[in-house]
Amino acid sequence: MAHSHHHHHPPAGDLPGEAPLDAANQSLADAMRASFNILKFVMVILVVLYAFSGVRIVDEDSKGVVFRFGKLHRVKESGPSIAFPYPIEETLIFATKKDNAFRSLNQWPKVKESQINEPLSKVRSAGVVNPSLDGSLLTADNGIVHMQWDVKYRVGDLEKYVMNVGDESTTEVEALISSLLDDATIGLVSTYSAEDVTRGSTTEVAFKVRSAVNERLDQLDTGVQVVALDIPHSSVPGPTMTAFDDVAKAQSERDKTVQEAQQHRIKVLNATAGTAWQKLTTYTSKDGERHVGLIDQLEAATDGDDEAAQLTLEAEIDEILENEASGAAGERIRLARGYYTRVVQQINGDVEQYMAVMDEYLESPDLLVHRLWEQTKQRVLQLDGLTKHFVAGSATELRIHIEPDPEQAARDEIRKLREESDEYNFAPQKKLHAFMP
Repeated sequence: MAHSHHHHHPPAGDLPGEAPLDAANQSLADAMRASFNILKFVMVILVVLYAFSGVRIVDEDSKGVVFRFGKLHRVKESGPSIAFPYPIEETLIFATKKDNAFRSLNQWPKVKESQINEPLSKVRSAGVVNPSLDGSLLTADNGIVHMQWDVKYRVGDLEKYVMNVGDESTTEVEALISSLLDDATIGLVSTYSAEDVTRGSTTEVAFKVRSAVNERLDQLDTGVQVVALDIPHSSVPGPTMTAFDDVAKAQSERDKTVQEAQQHRIKVLNATAGTAWQKLTTYTSKDGERHVGLIDQLEAATDGDDEAAQLTLEAEIDEILENEASGAAGERIRLARGYYTRVVQQINGDVEQYMAVMDEYLESPDLLVHRLWEQTKQRVLQLDGLTKHFVAGSATELRIHIEPDPEQAARDEIRKLREESDEYNFAPQKKLHAFMP
């Protein structure tokens, strides 16, 4: 009996031994095959990206630090930095050639962010200080002040910075600087008055605080340095502002009055003795140095019965008065010296004239007197401008108008100068030394 054989051939693309698939299953298989191919492609892309994940670009203002298995391996300057992918190696980039900046408000009252740059008088003119919210500082005069700080810092030693401070984020380093800033400010501000901290010495305070902060940063091996520290705002609490301003105004007026008085004093002294007063009187210079004058030194030597010092100081004062003093005192000294010279010359002339006629007088007094009288009349009658009056023998009276004596004008001038001297107290209250030889 003959047998008939039927042969079944699987669809093209099927594996040997597989049962034929219907259309739905065939579509699913095709989709899974395509998805697997896509997954392989994505995995290849991810592997490539992972392989190049260690490549970073370091800009000109920064440096890159490469860690291998968590330990510092090398420092990369600007340019591309090629490293193994994480976790084998990791590259961190730090700005080391430019300044980083932030503002510290730890010592400032709690205000809205939009009010940070406003003066405290505008945003907190009233209300009490809340220690749980408002930052403040105590001053040497038992006052309270608020301060803001603008900080600029730079990473100088990158290795110290990454080992002891933090990573690419500036949060940790700024928190450290703020903490050191608070410590330094609390100690320093307690040695200044509220006026100095808020107005008079803000530059000095900022300089000293910056020095203290940098010293602590060096001690901690942070590799960071504060390059600038400024005080944009400083103020007393709102409720005390009016009283504080009144005190400051009064002090300003006092300083102005004192300055005007000093200027007037110097003007009077210059008019009195010129620049020589700086050697004679006690004064305080602009830089606060006190200079003790020779007159005060002489009084101290007199009170201490130091005769040697008295003689030395008297000689110095005489030398200054006679050779250096100008102004009113110098003018009076010159007038006195001139008057003294004239008197001495006149006396010497009288003595010489007296001695010249002494012998003749002893021999014939009447004859000498008569001769001198005749010589005097002749000399007087020969003067230019002299008016001569001839009196008749029968006249019983003659009235003559006499002009003022020229010598009297000089005596009146001397008397006037003495009166002015007494009025301005130029004459010493006690006799210190001989004024003229």
